[in-house]
Amino acid sequence: MSLALALRLALGNVRAYAVKNLIVGSILAFGTLFVVTGAALLNSLDRAMQASVTNAITGELQVYAKDARDPLSVMGDMGMTVADIGEIEDLAELRDVAASVAEVAEVIPMGIGQSTVFGGNDIDIVLGELRGAVNAGDTAKAAALLDRARRIASDLAPEMDNIEELTSDTAKLADDRATLARVTSDTFSGEFAASPIPTIDWMDSHLAPLATDGKMIYLRLVGADLDAFTRSFTKFELVEGAIPMRGERGLLIPESYYQLWMKNTVARELDQIRDEVRLDGETIGITGVLFDRVQRNSRQYRRILYQLDPAVADALEPKIRAQLGGIEGDMATLLKAFLAVTDENLESRYAFFYKEIAPNIRLYDIKVGDMLPLRAFTKSGYLKSLNVRFAGIYRTKGYAGREMMTDANTLIDLVSFRDLYGKMTDSQRAELADIKASVGGRDVGAENVEDALFGGGSGIESTVTSGDGFAAIDALSFGAIDARVSDTYPPEQLDSGLALNVAIRLRDPSRVPEGQAALQAAIDKAGLPLQVVEWRTAAGMIGQLVSVVQVVMAIAVGVMFLVSMVIINNALVMATMERTAEIGTMRAVGARKSFVVALLVLETLLVAIAAALVGSAGAAALVGWLGGVGIPAGIDMFSILFGGPFLYPSIGFAEVGLGVGLVCAVSVLATLYPAILAAGVPPVVALQSKE
Repeated sequence: MSLALALRLALGNVRAYAVKNLIVGSILAFGTLFVVTGAALLNSLDRAMQASVTNAITGELQVYAKDARDPLSVMGDMGMTVADIGEIEDLAELRDVAASVAEVAEVIPMGIGQSTVFGGNDIDIVLGELRGAVNAGDTAKAAALLDRARRIASDLAPEMDNIEELTSDTAKLADDRATLARVTSDTFSGEFAASPIPTIDWMDSHLAPLATDGKMIYLRLVGADLDAFTRSFTKFELVEGAIPMRGERGLLIPESYYQLWMKNTVARELDQIRDEVRLDGETIGITGVLFDRVQRNSRQYRRILYQLDPAVADALEPKIRAQLGGIEGDMATLLKAFLAVTDENLESRYAFFYKEIAPNIRLYDIKVGDMLPLRAFTKSGYLKSLNVRFAGIYRTKGYAGREMMTDANTLIDLVSFRDLYGKMTDSQRAELADIKASVGGRDVGAENVEDALFGGGSGIESTVTSGDGFAAIDALSFGAIDARVSDTYPPEQLDSGLALNVAIRLRDPSRVPEGQAALQAAIDKAGLPLQVVEWRTAAGMIGQLVSVVQVVMAIAVGVMFLVSMVIINNALVMATMERTAEIGTMRAVGARKSFVVALLVLETLLVAIAAALVGSAGAAALVGWLGGVGIPAGIDMFSILFGGPFLYPSIGFAEVGLGVGLVCAVSVLATLYPAILAAGVPPVVALQSKE
């Protein structure tokens, strides 16, 4: 009966103090709007970041050695080193264990490493093409390439005067001058026609060293079952080429990395200068960082000149001269002036470059289909080389940066990765044993290694008369390309053997803690020395960034929430204390303290519920609008956190319930204390305060 009475009185008081309650309700509605919107944005950001990272490369979980020296960093970090994360020696056993866990959907074996690819200099490239033209019997192409080589030599000749001022090796300088003089002489074409291959060999050893050094490209390798990888990670997108299937060797290079490191240096710099002007709002001007970059790029004109056939260069010369307003000079002078772009002519020269010049040069150092000689230091510390086909170019959807470390992983088939890693298989151990037997090799202990190496009074153990043993040893020479490796391998090799880490996709991505606990328990029960980490930990630096952003945003929302609650609390305290006289009257006519307190709290709760519903409706409308237009990432790094160039937030019952519950709880707590104080004032004192 008292509850019904309190409810009727509460509704009456809410109407009676409509203006005051409207003010308080507005504050409560704003607080609810902020809380619900903030919670929706935080939860949407968390879902977007998880989808972005887990669908790119990490999976929901990663498994690696429990005794690893370094933490796993699947997405890489700012350094060029590779973490020592140990080894998973028996992939098949881990697959069996993971298959027994209901939460696990797929297992993708991986390995993280590093390799280099060396490219020749400008003359190396010309001589390589010249050798191919001679072998193919293409005399016209060979003549054009020879003219290009001679043109490079002519351009190098004036540099000898500069070198003379810097070197004390006059004998070498004289030899270099003689080399250039021979190549540019009128009789050299005849020498080449008489004996082309020996002449090319001579240019390889004498002319090529005079040009600039070739390019060395670093590749961060992620070995994987490429078929399973590209199927499981939905952010993978093939741009060019084809995905190597199971049983095929090959590697896939990320598009951003390909554009950054494998494009002609001049073209790449021109791209970046234009991007900084158009996208970042920079200006070239006549001084400053961007101006200096333009000047440096213009001094690299040889990267263009050396790739132009003489006939092409002759055809381009009047066009470039027209672009420059008819200035005088040879082709080198024209190219240097052309590349010295300004804010006024950048767009026109950029368009001219790609229309007239780019089609006539080798725009990229390598192209899809090329065989790349990868070189890497093995686990044992020696240099291993392997030819692997450049199968295609890919991009990670949502990673829109021009230079993103997160999009710099070169994907390579797991079998080729194992070869470069250098972990010997049983078949390789057997092969080595055969080699040792054929050359008379024997194992030597540490205690007598000196005697074995330097004689120690003993005779020679054996003498090899057949060349087969030495041929086998030569095939394993450090740094030599292993020509015995074919482009294919038995597909079943992927299902067993070595892996360094394993990505785990869960059936329900929202149950990461449960999946991690279940898989770790199964691994421990099987006695495998492995650990399971969730995606944030496995991602490395990017995962740490994700956590930091979440904490910062949570703190920001929390601070704003506390400020809102303080304002709400002050408003409610003032509203309650102003009714001291009314409370005294109620006490004078016999109302108990508990009834008065309950009545005041009930009034506040009614106002809070109504205000919270209005605030939640406003939050739903705001988040719905943001979900339609999207919140732009703004900078490249945020495109990873947002899972794309825009974050599209959404709202659910959880966020609304959180907002309504918090606001109602704070409202009740803010009213309870002043209500108790007001109800405790003696009726006489309370009535006197009205006068």
